Amino acid sequence: MAQSLDHMSFQPGLRLEEQIYYDLLGRIQSGAYPKGSRLPTEKEFAEEFGVSRPVIRSALARLREAGLVVSRRGSGSFVEGTGIDHSRGFKSLTSIEDIMQYYKFRQMIEVETAADAALKCTAVQARELSDVQALIVEDIEAGQATIDNDIRFHAMIAQIANNRFIAESLELLQPHMRFVARFLRSLTPDGYATAKKRLHDEHQVIIDALRANDPAAARQAMRHHINSSESRIFKGADNEV
Repeated sequence: MAQSLDHMSFQPGLRLEEQIYYDLLGRIQSGAYPKGSRLPTEKEFAEEFGVSRPVIRSALARLREAGLVVSRRGSGSFVEGTGIDHSRGFKSLTSIEDIMQYYKFRQMIEVETAADAALKCTAVQARELSDVQALIVEDIEAGQATIDNDIRFHAMIAQIANNRFIAESLELLQPHMRFVARFLRSLTPDGYATAKKRLHDEHQVIIDALRANDPAAARQAMRHHINSSESRIFKGADNEV
């Protein structure tokens, strides 16, 4: 099967049509397929993903049921909406300035969230974070995108901090996180593996700080992680902060 599923669901064991549904959902929400645009045909998607057309048909049916895609007889499938309520959420990233502000916002909420999570983190929760980290390692070794498990990692830290407003904010940021991940990969395809290795190392430092219930270390580790991610966008994958 083609290794092009950049937006796998967080849960293992999903059927192919579900994996492809989440991939296409991520593309729509990130603006890769903007509202009003015509989607590739079932045949084109089947060739891209290396699956049968009925699998693609099932994934597209879910998008239609969600009101994101509409089929027009004789014309194909078109994007009807993004599924993101911009009246309460965040609009798409449209400029370099937007990306800079995106990282600034993440610094403002995730650094202190990590510190708060360190005060509350149990041994079981630290082990669950390590389990997600192991999935990221598997993605890296398989040469697959790590974005779904990376999102899951950050969402779990917000859950440990037990603040639903932070958790909901990160949920609204997911399309932007996916967009930035693809942007980085397109900018530095040769250095992408190096970038993923550094992401793994940065995550491990965060886990260690949470396991030790050390808020100062967690704060510093998360700040370094987000700064490094921004640096990889603007200075290249081989640069450190």
